[in-house]
Formats: sequence, structure tokens, C-alpha cells
Amino acid sequence: MFQPVVELSTGAVVGYEALARWPSPSLAVPEAVFALARERGMVGRVDVACRAAALRAARERAYSRRVRFFLNIEPGCFVDERDVDIHLDAIGNDLDVVLEITERDLDRNVPMLMALVRGARARGMSVAMDDVGATPATLGLLASVAPDIVKLDASIVRSPYRSRTAMRQVRDYLRTSDATLLAEGIETRRHLRRAMALGATLGQGWLFGRPMPLPNPPI
Repeated sequence: MFQPVVELSTGAVVGYEALARWPSPSLAVPEAVFALARERGMVGRVDVACRAAALRAARERAYSRRVRFFLNIEPGCFVDERDVDIHLDAIGNDLDVVLEITERDLDRNVPMLMALVRGARARGMSVAMDDVGATPATLGLLASVAPDIVKLDASIVRSPYRSRTAMRQVRDYLRTSDATLLAEGIETRRHLRRAMALGATLGQGWLFGRPMPLPNPPI
């Protein structure tokens, strides 16, 4: 399934995030699926299968590089740098891919995380950090990862006054970089106003569209 990413000032769709969804009610929450896969030593296979399905859908609909595709990747899946290279090479270079680093186990293996970031940039991909502000690790690694897109956790958009410390760290990073701020979890006009007040220029959430099958590209 795919959720649109929009330009907040115009509402124009500029990309899609590929989201893992399963038909079984017991597997409705992606975190539960990845937790189960991790228990069984299969998280790498699940991670690869999700990306492959997203790329296949984009290619079947003949999307061009004018639309960005946000693909989640689990840093904890990789054994070594050769493993990183194999997985990144499999993505190809025919689409405008933003590699979205998930917050799960973000600081478990920092050298592998940095190898992933270097490899993505060497292949012309942009890097996004997901759910920034949700955990201390997402804030602590901002300067090291230096993401092109900072995806602000929905909790900050919905309760900005409780997240002042997190936003201070995010703003410090944005001031010293050319990164773009993307607000997640925008469900209401109020959330939209808050996101823009925080400095976000991109956003996603139910206000703009729920996860859905990938539509055909505009003519």
C-alpha cells in the first residue's frame, strides 16, 4: 500500500511512501509483523520482500523520476557492508528513491547504519530518517546520519508543546543543513496548521490520503 506525500503549501502529491500491510487481522500492525519476523530470524527476508513489492508496483505503472518513492529499510537487517551493497543494488536507479531509515533498533549497529547511508548516497538515493522525535536515538543520530529529509513523528505534530526539547534539536540540525522537514500523521486542518508552524514543507497523513494501492501516474 502507498500513502501520498504532499507539498503542504499546495497539496500537490510529490511522492508516495510504501507501507507494509497484510490482510490478516492478527498482522494488521506492521510493528507486530516485524517483531514476529525478528523472533524467527526472518526480518531481513520480510524487509526485502516489502521493498521488492513496492518497486514492482511502481515499475508496472511506469512511474518516472518526477515522483519520489519512500522505501523503508531496517538497519538491523544487515550482516556486513557487502550485504548492504547487495540490497541497495537490488533497488536499481530507474526511480527517484528516498531510502527511509526506520526508528526500530536504530542505534543497535551504528557502523552498519552509516554504511547504509553512504551506500544509498553513492547510488544517488536521498536519505530520510523516520519518526524523528519518537525516541532519543532518532535525535541523537541526526547529525551523524545527516538525512536529506527529517520525518517528524506524529506525536510532535499533535502535541507540539510537549515536544519542545525535541523540536529544538530538530531545528538545530535544520539550521546547519539543507534538509527538508516532513510532518507525519496529519489528520486534521489543525494538524496541518501546526505542521506548517513547525516549519514543515512536506507532509503525509489521512487528511491527504490513507494508504491505498498505487494509482496510475498523472498523464
